[in-house]
Amino acid sequence: MNILVVDDLIINRKLLCATLEAEGHSVVQAQNGLEALEVLAQESVDAIISDILMPKMDGYRFCHELRRSEKLKHIAFIHYTSTYTSPGDRQLSKTVGADNYLVKPTATKVLLETLDEAMRHATERRASVLKDTDTAFAVKEYSVVLVKKLEEKNQELEQAMSELRRTHEVLAELNDTLEHRVQERTAELEAANRELARALSEVKELSAILPICSYCKKIRDDKDYWHNVESYISAHTDAKFSHGYCPECEEKIVKPEMEKFFKENGI
Repeated sequence: MNILVVDDLIINRKLLCATLEAEGHSVVQAQNGLEALEVLAQESVDAIISDILMPKMDGYRFCHELRRSEKLKHIAFIHYTSTYTSPGDRQLSKTVGADNYLVKPTATKVLLETLDEAMRHATERRASVLKDTDTAFAVKEYSVVLVKKLEEKNQELEQAMSELRRTHEVLAELNDTLEHRVQERTAELEAANRELARALSEVKELSAILPICSYCKKIRDDKDYWHNVESYISAHTDAKFSHGYCPECEEKIVKPEMEKFFKENGI
């Protein structure tokens, strides 16, 4: 058989074409109902397998137009969809004149059996598929389903937009928190760096070679001023002094001076 595959997604067309060609059928393709009608104007086919949700002309309208044509109304037609799957969608497919209806994806065996059944329906089909009253009913049903699908799509879009807004708000809040933490951490690091620089400066001063007088033990600073050890250390560190005397100084200095004091004062 020569079969027309109609689907706006190229991957879907390729998969279906490969399946049918593996069974010995020849295949032609179209991206939507409008393009399919152009193909049918030049190509003779035995059957059509068409998606429903397509741009320019969807599968319902395509099948309806096909059944209105004296030249094309005998062709076997199968709707093959993953979007229009409700009982009402199935009924509308039948109303506009489709021989069968399948939900994607389907097994090869089921596809081929459905194709054979559609061909039998085509053979048995009456010369006139739809009367005027049937056509009016089909258009009405088509409009109802289309409006319903549009409402569903709008609801999906609104939900998606709501989720995007919530995500944006969360990201904005996280960004503000992160920015605040970065500022705090930066301030902490700057303070730590200043403290470290100050400490290193003090360590450098005290770890350098200090010029000290061999007699009076005064220390010379970098401005060439001489300081006693106590004043120099106080100026360059946070150290504090508590005064006393060592055992050696006690024997050599403190005791002799105390004895001299007691002797002079008759104590």
